[in-house]
Amino acid sequence: MLKKYIFWMIVQLTLLSCQPKKSENTTESASTSSTTTLDSVRPETISPDGTVTRLDSVGDASATSAPATSRGSGTTSWQISKNKIGPIHIGMHVDALRKAVPAEMIKEVPITREGRGTKAYEIRQSATEQPAGLLIEETCEPTCRVWRVHVQSAAYKTKEGLGIGATLGEVKKHYKLSYLGAGETEIVAVSDDAKLTFMLDVSKLPEKQVPRLNLENTPDNTPVLGMLIL
Repeated sequence: MLKKYIFWMIVQLTLLSCQPKKSENTTESASTSSTTTLDSVRPETISPDGTVTRLDSVGDASATSAPATSRGSGTTSWQISKNKIGPIHIGMHVDALRKAVPAEMIKEVPITREGRGTKAYEIRQSATEQPAGLLIEETCEPTCRVWRVHVQSAAYKTKEGLGIGATLGEVKKHYKLSYLGAGETEIVAVSDDAKLTFMLDVSKLPEKQVPRLNLENTPDNTPVLGMLIL
């Protein structure tokens, strides 16, 4: 009888000793389940190549293309290039010019300098811009087309960063000059290859020297005061 009683006591003690272990296993299981759930809903990450990578509900990696970054359309680039500045190019019909440039930016004016047409067109980036940044001259033989563009503002530059305020030396570094001497009203440096004429400010040079200026004797620090796109 005593042996039987001792046997049952041992069974009861054994059962009691198993209870904490069971609770611990249950807690561990719950923790594992929680971690799995958190993994399945963690935020997406974007890799440098623009791919979004995440873990789906079963832990498999999935990827989708990241949406393109929204960028403003911006304004037309008004960079000076061969035969062209912004939407304006030499030889285009004047009607096409009027369509290419917003009406509030363009104004028809009489030609005030020697030219081949009877009208010119001032281009202003703002109503307060004085003088107009660009003066477009036309030729009508017989239809009216853009003949040349006179750049009057330092805001317009070539891809090399050359514009009003640049020096003759800087121009020589980037363009082959075919002529330097008297132009219509100023001393000019001409690049036939680039179809550009650089008007030079020679006001600080001796007056007697100006008529004899050429590619060899004109100082490299002579500044550019205007440009013609031809």
